[in-house]
Amino acid sequence: MFKKVGGFVFTSFQCFCVAHCITEHVADVFLCSGDSMEPSISSGDLVIIQRSSKMFNHVDKGDVVVAKSPEDYNKFIMKRVKAVDGQMVRKGINYQVVPRGSVWLEGDNQTNSKDSWEFGPVPKGLIHGRVVCRIWPLSHFSMKI
Repeated sequence: MFKKVGGFVFTSFQCFCVAHCITEHVADVFLCSGDSMEPSISSGDLVIIQRSSKMFNHVDKGDVVVAKSPEDYNKFIMKRVKAVDGQMVRKGINYQVVPRGSVWLEGDNQTNSKDSWEFGPVPKGLIHGRVVCRIWPLSHFSMKI
């Protein structure tokens, strides 16, 4: 009896360790909320994020990323990278140069997005991963966001 319980606990622990390593270093599933990325991504959509992009510093202009909010580290935001370090962004007469080691994030829904125009450039260290595909709803499945 104890041998069966011990074997079950050990196998469960192994599965947990493998799942943790995958979601921490390879890929993760993310549930979107809010409408700052509409029409590209809607509230309630499920997306897969590639975590290895963060490790290899592989985030380019145009990528959609999930990052920790620079205003509240307990929350995540999903935005599009508009500029990377050294590039300039402009809105009307306002412009900013993105500092080294940072990215400029903006929502696709410009009228309803709290983004880098409010909180400034985001350090690359806050990026959680790069969105690689939308998996839900199935009618909107897409590998290109």
